[in-house]
Amino acid sequence: MPRPISWITRLHEIRRAVASSVRSHYERKEIESLFQVQPRAAQLLLEMLPTTAIGRSRLVERQVLAEFLDRIHKANDPSAELELIRAQGGEVSRKKLRTLVRRDVEPLQLDSLPANIEFIPGQMIVNFRTIEDLAQAMYSLARAIETDGDELAKRYEVQEVADDGSPKRSEFEAMLEELSNLEATRGNSATPLQRPTAS
Repeated sequence: MPRPISWITRLHEIRRAVASSVRSHYERKEIESLFQVQPRAAQLLLEMLPTTAIGRSRLVERQVLAEFLDRIHKANDPSAELELIRAQGGEVSRKKLRTLVRRDVEPLQLDSLPANIEFIPGQMIVNFRTIEDLAQAMYSLARAIETDGDELAKRYEVQEVADDGSPKRSEFEAMLEELSNLEATRGNSATPLQRPTAS
């Protein structure tokens, strides 16, 4: 009797995620996340599909994965269909990859951010009319940080330095040091402070 498929209840969600993805290939870790399965189960899924080898990794094309999911979706008995696919076994292609997109969203460069986002060192200004405008701006910013975060930091993080070129201490750190010095001075005093007595 075929084993039950743990991810079958999420089949529609998985198919939709693969259909809307811009990535060209999936590796084992992405299969784990997508199907919400353990590493061994993800590896078994990869082994039953045609894959491409890159080093020691096996990658499955998005289109191949989509066709596999469609086949399971159309099957009268998904578990039996999966066993049939497993028995046929996947082959490893020796062809070189022409394109490889490893992200679910296309990268966005810092200079390609929408015009309603402005930066000055230490500050960001977002102009919007609707919550949808704001959400789109924040989504674009998140993509740009993922792609170009180092450049964003270099341009707009506030780098406070003292005149001698060393980083400035914060006022709080200076105050703590001053209090510590006062306590040390009081501790070294020969005569402790006396409270005034009532006459």
